[in-house]
Amino acid sequence: MQFRRRSAFVLITALTALTVVPVAPSFATEVAPPATVTATADALPEATEPEVPAVSAGLASAEEPAATDIVATGVTFSTIGFRLPDGVDEIRIRTRATDGAWGEWLDVERVSPDLDGPDAGSANEVAEGSDLSEPAWVGPSDAFQIALDAAPAADPTAAIDAIEAELIDTLGENEGLVSKAVRLLTPRPVVAPAQAAVGRPAIISRAGWGADESWRTWSTSYRTPTFAVLHHTAGSNSYTKAQSAAVVRGIYSYHARTLGWGDVGYNVMVDKFGQVFEGRAGGLERGAIGAHAKGFNTGSFGVSVLGNYDTADVPAAAVEAVARVTAWKYDIHGISASASRTMSVGGRTINTLTAHRNVGSTACPGRYLYAKMGSIRSRVATLVGSGSSSAPTTPPTRFQDVPRSHTHYATIETAAQRALTTGCTTAQFCPGTGVTRAQMATFLVKAASIPPAATTSSFRDVSGVHAASISALSAAGITSGCSSTRYCPNEVVTRAQAASLITSTFEIPHARPRFSDVSRWSTHGGAIGGLAEAGVASGYSDGTFQPRSEVSRAAMATMLVRAQNQR
Repeated sequence: MQFRRRSAFVLITALTALTVVPVAPSFATEVAPPATVTATADALPEATEPEVPAVSAGLASAEEPAATDIVATGVTFSTIGFRLPDGVDEIRIRTRATDGAWGEWLDVERVSPDLDGPDAGSANEVAEGSDLSEPAWVGPSDAFQIALDAAPAADPTAAIDAIEAELIDTLGENEGLVSKAVRLLTPRPVVAPAQAAVGRPAIISRAGWGADESWRTWSTSYRTPTFAVLHHTAGSNSYTKAQSAAVVRGIYSYHARTLGWGDVGYNVMVDKFGQVFEGRAGGLERGAIGAHAKGFNTGSFGVSVLGNYDTADVPAAAVEAVARVTAWKYDIHGISASASRTMSVGGRTINTLTAHRNVGSTACPGRYLYAKMGSIRSRVATLVGSGSSSAPTTPPTRFQDVPRSHTHYATIETAAQRALTTGCTTAQFCPGTGVTRAQMATFLVKAASIPPAATTSSFRDVSGVHAASISALSAAGITSGCSSTRYCPNEVVTRAQAASLITSTFEIPHARPRFSDVSRWSTHGGAIGGLAEAGVASGYSDGTFQPRSEVSRAAMATMLVRAQNQR
């Protein structure tokens, strides 16, 4: 067995060929998580008298499985993946825990180029084909063994010899005493959880679970989702609540760096205890395109439950968490929560909450989780109908005219919490009312924290409560008024004008518009295209943007919150 170095930064241990990559702060603690260690093991030895699992039922061959000898790695790992030779699409593995106990045999499959990864033709497309397996969480281990149900070739020794193991430690098991002491004794600010709108379930952010953002090599693309896809991660179900963040870090490392997907493929991950983790970067309130169901990533969001639910039932806490985060996403994006609602995508008729196996040839999300699809859909419909995807003790609504069932409820609440608005009256938001140019100025100044202008503007028609904001917006070069001397503060802003003002304020790049009623050559066409590409605005279900329509206060709140989230 050989180990190969993955980078020039080396951890000083008995085994030197290990990469040490620092990660971001962890959650609910003032101590950063340990460095992530990765290594590669190859030239695996074949067992002379292996202890291997029985041949799988139904195989035509009655030959004993080929297997490796026990591979003592010399380094502790918690997540493992494999590089497989041609003809080997699935292997069985078991690992030895650091206490010496051997775990059960696990099935590990090759990553399918037809099922997994970014969509073909997307900006983040990867080359077809893969010789890599799915990653598997195995807990703190120091040895492993591989078995093949049947020899894939005339020479099983050659097949085994060609297998390579990718080892990842996200638990700090290889951390030296000095490094550990420095980490434990060096305080750092606790990462504050993002302030959640009412109706938003508790979600552990990327910073919270310790994402190293330097591993994220691709820019995020956006498309407002219209359906959700449910997955399981497979691997072992033997993890503790405290280890869940380490499981997520291992998946992130494998997806982003080993598979070359540039980030974690799932938009959301849920553990068996009901904890919810932010997945792919780009903001959960926006339509970040993932890499969880090839051919069906664009226009969807992927939720994956940590563990293998083809071999074990799904805990009730995980099922409830899946329903709550899905209901919240449905509410944000205006997706129908009807348990029987179907749609046509990619030539398939699917439910708006579908399973990975319904869009590809796979057993994912496992038979036990798949059996709960109907009850999860019904629960989502109930939660969206009641307007509560968070805890049952949700406080009363802030604005009387914005019930939880309102399409823009979550973002209006977020806008209020961020002090972007106090409503049109004490208890009203007036969501359908148009936004005037003066009000727009104040919205933008608050949302982008634009500093006050040194002097007042020269507009002759400006005075009152919005005058300072108009001056600040003018000084920042974002608006020049409706003429050289007038601002027209009481004119209502159109959706097209709002697009130009928001892209200028938040420096969102222009893009080619994809709406049937917006020409790429129009004055605001590039700005409208930019908002859509960034996931800030999605237009209407009929493919239009309605650029000449007034922008409502509700739509403005949503666009500003999404624009803030992408900064």
